[in-house]
Amino acid sequence: MSVELIIILSIIVLAILIYTFTYFTRKKHYERIDELDQSKKEKYTKIPSEKLLSLDKMMITGQSKEVADNVITDINVIEVEKLPIVESHLFDAEQATDRYRFNQSSQSELKAEQLLKEIEQSIVKATQKMDELLQREQANLRNIDSIKKRYHKVRKELLAKSFTFGESINRLEDELGTMEKLFTSFSDLTASGDHEEARKIVNQLENQLNQMADLMVSIPEINNKIENDYEEQLKEIEHAYESLIEKKYKFPENIDIKQKIANLTNEIKHLKDLLAELELEKIETEQLEVENNIDELYEAMEKEINAKKALEKLSRKIPKVIYYLLNESKELGLELDRIGQSYQLYQQENEKYLEMKSKVEEQEALVASLSEKIENNMIAYSVALETLQETFDNLEELSHSFTSLRETLYAYRDKEKEIKNDLEDMELSLREMKRYIQAKNLPGLPDDYLDLFFYTTDQLENLSTELARHKLDLEKVIKLYAICDEDVEHLADKTEEIVDNALLTELTSQRLYRYKEDYPEVIETIKYSESLFLDDYDYETSLKMVREKLEFIEPGAFESVRTLYKKETSK
Repeated sequence: MSVELIIILSIIVLAILIYTFTYFTRKKHYERIDELDQSKKEKYTKIPSEKLLSLDKMMITGQSKEVADNVITDINVIEVEKLPIVESHLFDAEQATDRYRFNQSSQSELKAEQLLKEIEQSIVKATQKMDELLQREQANLRNIDSIKKRYHKVRKELLAKSFTFGESINRLEDELGTMEKLFTSFSDLTASGDHEEARKIVNQLENQLNQMADLMVSIPEINNKIENDYEEQLKEIEHAYESLIEKKYKFPENIDIKQKIANLTNEIKHLKDLLAELELEKIETEQLEVENNIDELYEAMEKEINAKKALEKLSRKIPKVIYYLLNESKELGLELDRIGQSYQLYQQENEKYLEMKSKVEEQEALVASLSEKIENNMIAYSVALETLQETFDNLEELSHSFTSLRETLYAYRDKEKEIKNDLEDMELSLREMKRYIQAKNLPGLPDDYLDLFFYTTDQLENLSTELARHKLDLEKVIKLYAICDEDVEHLADKTEEIVDNALLTELTSQRLYRYKEDYPEVIETIKYSESLFLDDYDYETSLKMVREKLEFIEPGAFESVRTLYKKETSK
């Protein structure tokens, strides 16, 4: 096949393809244009011409007339302007398609489609407004009839139960008068054909009736609370206050009951004023304040009544307590003097006693002054009770202090007896230690031990001398006693230590002597240890010598010797 033939065939195929594409594209645009044209015709049929004619013939005025004119204008715009524009867009699209200007055709189709959507929405809105306008009069009449029935029911109830509304009745009647004027306005607007404005009147009347219904539920409850609760409680408080004043009650200086009653009277009056003006939201807040103030007044008077009863009871009790403490103070003073003759007091007992005695006298004077004020009606019972209760607490604390001081004084004799008994025990211990160490037949005693023994003996003699004084310095005795007790205990330990060292030396030397054949130096060690034992009485070093040698030869042997020794001594 020649090149020329191939080129010719390619051109033919390309031409066929172009023709096919162009054909189907034009067909698609023509179909879309037909669809949009059909939609345009449907919009013509949806225009509510009959309703528009009926609306045009209606006798309407005011806002209704304005709404109707706007609807008619909107429909005319659709018919005269918007639909012809759609027709123009479709014509442009068809012309462009014929000339194979498919992009231009698409743009015109899109404009036509968007405008048709706007027309659809406008027709729907216009139709709704026409339906509302055509039905407005009947709807208004139905609603107003229902509202009138509710109005008459409310008016009847208001007249029948006017006493339950208190001072708000005038404003409620004014509200009914306002509604009557609205009914007249409704009739006038309906007669003139302004049904749209009449509809607003209907809505206003319905809202006002709803508010009236809420008020007629809330107001009787509030009015009842004011008249039957607050005002009655105020009268009761005033009567109770007058009664208490007649009975010579007095209130604390920081609580002016009379002024509080006057304030409460004004607050209740203000509540009634708010109710008369139908200010229910403000009333709710102020009601809580009124109730709190009423409670405070009741509590203030109840506090004084209860305080009087408690005060009478405490007033009978306190003099007995004071009498007891004065007597206790007198006896304690004698006891202090008696103990002071035998002992040098070192814990500020005299100062404490004088301070406590002074406090009792102060409390006695305070109670006397307070009793005079109560008798002459110069102080509130609650204030007096608080002061007297504090006095009672102070007296109780003083009673404990007297008891504590008495125990401190008695402790002087008890401590003296305890130390004397312990001194006898310590002297006996010293004698027993002496006999004990003598029974061991030791060759002698170390100098430091003898020094300690004699020093301890001297200390016990000093303690005995101090205890024998006519006026005992117990503080000094206690310190000396502590030293003696420590010295005797230390001496006892040293005694045991010397005896143990001496006896263990003998036992250890016997055990070590077994090894004299194998270890010639054993004899020398034993002799050296014996020299320390017999000549120097150094039992500790003597034991150390033989112990170390034994442990060197036979590790653990000394522990065995000591165990045996303890076993024997425990028997």
